[in-house]
Amino acid sequence: MDFVTVEGDEFTYRGTPITFRGLGIGSWLNMEHFMVGMPGTDHQIREAFSETFSEKQSQAFFDDFVESFASDDDFAYLKSLGINFIRVPFNYRLFIDDENPEVLKETGFRYFDRLFALCRKYEIFCMPDLHAVPGGQNPDWHSDNMTGVPQFWHFDVFQSQIVSLWKTIARHYANEPYLMGYDLLNEPYLMPSRPGALQSFYEKVTAAIREVDTNHVILLEGDFFAMDFSAIKSIADKNTAITFHYYPTVWHPEMVARDYPREQWKRDCEDGFDTMIAKMRAFGRPLLCGEAGYEIAGDEMSHVIAMTEDTLDVFEKNHVSWTLWSYKDAQFMGLVYPKSETPWMAFVDEIHERWNHHLEMDEGKDIVAAVSHMFPGTTSDTTKYELQFRQRALMFVLQKEQILKPQLQRWGWDRVEKMPASFRFSQCNVHKEYAEVISEYARGVRGVHSKTAAHGN
Repeated sequence: MDFVTVEGDEFTYRGTPITFRGLGIGSWLNMEHFMVGMPGTDHQIREAFSETFSEKQSQAFFDDFVESFASDDDFAYLKSLGINFIRVPFNYRLFIDDENPEVLKETGFRYFDRLFALCRKYEIFCMPDLHAVPGGQNPDWHSDNMTGVPQFWHFDVFQSQIVSLWKTIARHYANEPYLMGYDLLNEPYLMPSRPGALQSFYEKVTAAIREVDTNHVILLEGDFFAMDFSAIKSIADKNTAITFHYYPTVWHPEMVARDYPREQWKRDCEDGFDTMIAKMRAFGRPLLCGEAGYEIAGDEMSHVIAMTEDTLDVFEKNHVSWTLWSYKDAQFMGLVYPKSETPWMAFVDEIHERWNHHLEMDEGKDIVAAVSHMFPGTTSDTTKYELQFRQRALMFVLQKEQILKPQLQRWGWDRVEKMPASFRFSQCNVHKEYAEVISEYARGVRGVHSKTAAHGN
């Protein structure tokens, strides 16, 4: 049986170098608030449903959501674009019940079995990405962190759970042909720095996986949301690669302005990229950008496409595999999105009258600034930045109780249970110009490495 392997600084398949070009299927097996249009973390959103209705109804809702969000029709469409790769974030809670952690849940394996059946059918490689772990590996909502503190790094019991989970997953899928590799941990942020913690964790997980699976690639992300690789000192395993994230406009918001000169944008994008990957190159391993992308909501598609083109040009020039974020969401930055008249979008439109992602971030900053003025001395920008996560965690509780649950109550189960169907491909629209650009790069029509065009096309 053939598997993707690491050969020096190349991914190879069947003895030939391969560049992965694809999409992340975010908010499918780990919901993110801005992508589904509901406030809170994945666990808090699910709690709102089970507390408003019943545990049985809540489970039925989210099973329907999973079935609708990524189906045979979606994979057929992904295949038609020419992509050869998907990155699939998942939450540890699909496998581990915090109240009975010794017995793994069937749900995660059921979802994964369905995922890999679709990947085999359409010959698309998949990289599962552990997006949320107990206590949170970073302080933000996307790690399902409800405290704003990355407690995963402070409790060995949490890390041991995840080492064991990865070993079990690897044993179960050791011979899966379209499993590209294991993305061990999404966007870790050891806040504050804990020397040696990331290296030690990766070594433990790698050793556990290799006891049961020597076939598949292991992929490592750096500290500070997968951008700082100074915490990784060495990589002993020969079949291990590096994966990182690149969002230049998050750290330099002025770059998102429509009147930002494009030639200057290109230079800034490439300069930032070169600086970030310098330490990664030293490992001599293949590189995969696991996330890159730009908000579509409220922007002109031509501007989004221009930024995407320039970013993909940088990846292709540097022979870096890539996945754009994201395939589908509730009209924020997804290539595919539910039509405006669907129940899900009607629900989101009402939520947005009281909450949205950007408002939440601004309010968090304002509250931290106000609190800082209550104390003598100067609060550093770093401290303010880190406190914003804790402040937003407090806000999550109020958002759940005072926005999401009342909205669910007003709608009632008869309307709510119809919402997941909004994500069926037949109920969605596609940003067609954006799709054309993605397809051209995926097929190698554009970019400097067309010889490594998508496998199977």
